[in-house]
Amino acid sequence: MVVPGEKIRCHPSIIVERSLSGVVLLAFLVTRFEGTPVAAVLLAAIVALLLFYYRQWKLTTIRFNEAEIVVERDTLFKMKKTLPYTKIASVNVNRGIINRLFGTSRLQININSGSSATVPEAVLTFRRDLADELRSTISEHLYGQEIAPDEDKAVEPLVSFSPVDVIIHGLFSVSTYQTFVGSLFLAYSVFELYTSMGTGFGADGKALISLLIFVAVQVGPSISLILRYYNYRVYRRGETIYLEHGLLRTYKTSFEVSRVNAIRVKQTLIARLMHRSCIEAEVVGLASGSGESLRPILCLLKDDATQQRLLEELVPEFVDGHARERQPEEAKGVLLVRAAIASLVLVLAAAYPSVYVYRETAAIPGIAGTVLPFALPLATAAAALAICYATYVSYRVTEFGTGADLFSFVNGAVDRETVVMNYDKVQMVRITQGPVARLFGVARGRVYLLSAVGGASVSSGYFAGSRLAAIGETVMERIASGEYDWRKNSV
Repeated sequence: MVVPGEKIRCHPSIIVERSLSGVVLLAFLVTRFEGTPVAAVLLAAIVALLLFYYRQWKLTTIRFNEAEIVVERDTLFKMKKTLPYTKIASVNVNRGIINRLFGTSRLQININSGSSATVPEAVLTFRRDLADELRSTISEHLYGQEIAPDEDKAVEPLVSFSPVDVIIHGLFSVSTYQTFVGSLFLAYSVFELYTSMGTGFGADGKALISLLIFVAVQVGPSISLILRYYNYRVYRRGETIYLEHGLLRTYKTSFEVSRVNAIRVKQTLIARLMHRSCIEAEVVGLASGSGESLRPILCLLKDDATQQRLLEELVPEFVDGHARERQPEEAKGVLLVRAAIASLVLVLAAAYPSVYVYRETAAIPGIAGTVLPFALPLATAAAALAICYATYVSYRVTEFGTGADLFSFVNGAVDRETVVMNYDKVQMVRITQGPVARLFGVARGRVYLLSAVGGASVSSGYFAGSRLAAIGETVMERIASGEYDWRKNSV
């Protein structure tokens, strides 16, 4: 039990958390320079690093007062950080492998501001039971209700997500463009293996390099998503949304609905073919402090009916039946010019590789020698046709709609995204017209919002400039008339 105003320290394991990466790197260098004076210097550096973090831990105290949290460090460079409860956006609990080994949890305190959108204001490590107790106490200040340590498990989630759902989300929520690039490297790796058959794993290692890039671009992100969202749970209690997920590192996150700045409903190409979609939220103050910049997921890839039901129950404030309009006929001219330029660049970029592939494969006997020399030109032609088709789809599906409190953009020729925004959450609206767009009398709009990844922006398609300018005008009218709700933007 923490007494208000009492000075406490983090768990000593925080020394290991903060110094581990540096110690591992220095230890690796020691093995490389073993038996030399450099190794002795590196060993001294390891000891100095551990002593530095030990001293920092010993001279850092935390006080949980009635109105604020005070973190104070009495080292050579003194630091005192005061975090009023009224300014805290969220308090999250994360547990990594080191935390599990020591029986601790990381308490992450975030302020709802752009400067701290991607970095927590305070990351504190305590025993697991103490961290849960502190989270409950802080949540009472934030939401007016405590969160008992076992209460999270007792709450029935709105929708159940099975391990299969998590795997599907990990495999098919990765961007189609990313999947396409990864597939190209995989195909190139197979090609190099075929042409260098009998001379090892690729004559000069190109096959291995391409395969590693494929793993980094496609396989790695999918596995990362599966590990991150395993045991996923989401529910709403009162005005607060709660998220839990994670296999190796577990996450517990909560935030008020009033902190949500926008809702994104996303579909990759494969997900759309499967009639599945996921929901992301733009929320400030959910930084994990682990170098990740991810928006909170309110729904993993699920069938469209389940996603819509969850959307209505979790964030009904962002459900609006306002009508949307497609791009005007003038937008078609701009898109066709862009498609022509992209196709020309693609053909020029593929010219030299096509000659290289032809020279390398023309002498191969059989069907392979007949097909492979022309594979890249044919693929380039197919890509040019795909650009033209994507242009047509983009013109057909891009939409813009406005309602009384909400407005929305729909974008994506391949990966589809519907973004619903509240006028009172808009930070800035920028209307731009390039030379081609100006020729056809249309413009594009970009709306800026605060987000969990820092500043976020959402672009529209090509519409009349006056139509897009109405967004900013509506924001100003709501402020002037008093209709603007300041509570939705309070921090």
